[in-house]
Amino acid sequence: MDNLNTEEMNQFENQENQDINNTQNDLTPQTPSMEHPDNEMNVENNGNNLNSQGQKNSSNENSEENDENKKKKGTRRSKRESEGRNYVCKMCSKSYLSYPALYTHYKQKHNTNNSSGRGRGRPKKEINEGENEKNNYNPINSTYFSKEERTGTTSTKEEINGCIDRAFQELYDQDKRKRIDERGIKFYFTVEEHPFLNKFKTDEHDTNKTGDEHQNADLVFIEYLNKMSVYCNPNYYTRLIEFVTLFREHSNQINASKLKDEEMNKGYTECRDAEDVPDSSNEFITDFINPEEKNDDFGFNKEECIDLTQNLCFWMYENNYTCSKLSLIREK
Repeated sequence: MDNLNTEEMNQFENQENQDINNTQNDLTPQTPSMEHPDNEMNVENNGNNLNSQGQKNSSNENSEENDENKKKKGTRRSKRESEGRNYVCKMCSKSYLSYPALYTHYKQKHNTNNSSGRGRGRPKKEINEGENEKNNYNPINSTYFSKEERTGTTSTKEEINGCIDRAFQELYDQDKRKRIDERGIKFYFTVEEHPFLNKFKTDEHDTNKTGDEHQNADLVFIEYLNKMSVYCNPNYYTRLIEFVTLFREHSNQINASKLKDEEMNKGYTECRDAEDVPDSSNEFITDFINPEEKNDDFGFNKEECIDLTQNLCFWMYENNYTCSKLSLIREK
């Protein structure tokens, strides 16, 4: 990207902030959609559709609307005003009124080496007070795990390893081997044979450890499980380990064709990072788990599958392991 002189940068930032303000003013209620076009997660519609605003026909109403627009234009903030600019670029210390403005600035000014335009390493969102409580899928504030059957803690290494053993026994029970074979994934006889669960069991389970965003997906899953251990009781934590293990197995299966020849003896999540992991979320729920049509659905109903998938993928997005942010699309 060519360097901009000071005058051009000021013009760009003015236009950038104006575009974002105009966008915010024009927003109308709509069904939540996904930022990543490939990651649709469809669920049944449980609410009424929102109607779009009707057109105003009378001249008086048009006049009032024009007056209101003039007032808005006349009171738009100047670029030099610092009040309310709570979103600060950590690269150059420029401040903005909204996160979209900061993100656009970062992509255009500091992310010049990424030809695809989808680079990770986005500036961290500045969380305003009370914002976390509005998000039902943020595990960091324990909202998701606050339900009675989930909440608690699994604090010691012995407790975590005990949950890993129980999760393995439940998933790879000889009497339930048919459900594993039907899905085309490998059946393991011991935890030590399982490349993911064995790696997880030998981990130190440091809940404060944060990995590099380019680390392989297996290590991302382990970090997620370690951090979630402080939010859920051992029974539900065992269930969470089962879910992440199944999610991983499906990701390895559906992405196997992306591996190079020298990587074929390992799984996709052992070799690659988590950037594209959320892309197959719909297929995981509808085809792999398939809670609506299969009796051997591993004990996860549709609602729980969606919640857990959303929770895991949101956590990866918030921690810069992926650019894909999932959200629900409710069909008519």
